[in-house]
Amino acid sequence: MAHLCYLATSIKKVTKMFVFTLLLLITQTGNRDFYHILNVTNDASKRVIEKSFMRLSRKYHPDKNKGDSHAAEKFTDINDAYAVLRDANKRRIYDIYGERGVHLYEAPKNADAFMLNPNQEEDSLTQNVRRVGQTNRINFPVDLLDFYEGRAYPLSLTRRTMCRCPHKGFKCTKCRGRPTMRENVNLSLIVERGSEDRSVVLFKGAGDVSEINAPCDIEVVVFARKHPLFQRKGDDLHMTIDVALKEALLGFNKEYKHIDGSTFQVSYHGANIGNHTVVVEGKGMPKYLAPGEFGDVVAHLRVLQPKSLSQEQRTKLSDALKE
Repeated sequence: MAHLCYLATSIKKVTKMFVFTLLLLITQTGNRDFYHILNVTNDASKRVIEKSFMRLSRKYHPDKNKGDSHAAEKFTDINDAYAVLRDANKRRIYDIYGERGVHLYEAPKNADAFMLNPNQEEDSLTQNVRRVGQTNRINFPVDLLDFYEGRAYPLSLTRRTMCRCPHKGFKCTKCRGRPTMRENVNLSLIVERGSEDRSVVLFKGAGDVSEINAPCDIEVVVFARKHPLFQRKGDDLHMTIDVALKEALLGFNKEYKHIDGSTFQVSYHGANIGNHTVVVEGKGMPKYLAPGEFGDVVAHLRVLQPKSLSQEQRTKLSDALKE
């Protein structure tokens, strides 16, 4: 077992060293102009590129230029250029990052799961390396009432996506010749009745899109704004009630406004001079996926002590509390 652990650690170190070495070599590799090599313009169609490749490959083929090192070098360049420009994915990467970007794209996919991100065109090569499966998170505040009743919110987001045009020049009014463009995405955020505060709603594949990386996911964290009366704890609603000393001793019956606008009663029978709690059953939050079931309202009584008592009040209070 120890040998296996050592072997796994060694493989991981070698893999990371390979990726580092690869990045170093790529940044030191010269960028050849593949369009110039094939004698075509940057917006040339695939058919034009193919015709030029066939013509040039016949001209510089080693069988026709035996012993000519210059022709052999040209033939290699022609084949390298055609291998990139004939492939739509590689061509788009080349247009953004050049030849070294293509080398990184062709690196082994198991090399610590690194891939090239085409969405940041001006960053350096190392800054454009990211892990696959990125998730964007959005915090979305709602009223406590939305958790009580349930609600649907329309979401309008902006994401990067691939344009269907050839991405050459400025003929396309949508992307202006860039590989990616911004588009609006309309989503529907459902706040389910009784769902937990800070619950996460996942929109699979609704984030940035490219032909290199899988579409990002979007996570929306739904949380309740602060309520003036209630504080939610699970399925229960907690509230604090200030009561006078007289109410603490003799009891009270108070009416309060609920989240949905209805009213409920908090009743207390008294005979308590310290802090206390009153539970109003079934007046809390609806329980998630349990129709007809509710939590409770927990009222915390905070007894307000009088600042001062007159001698007459002291006497009356003393007489009332005699056993």
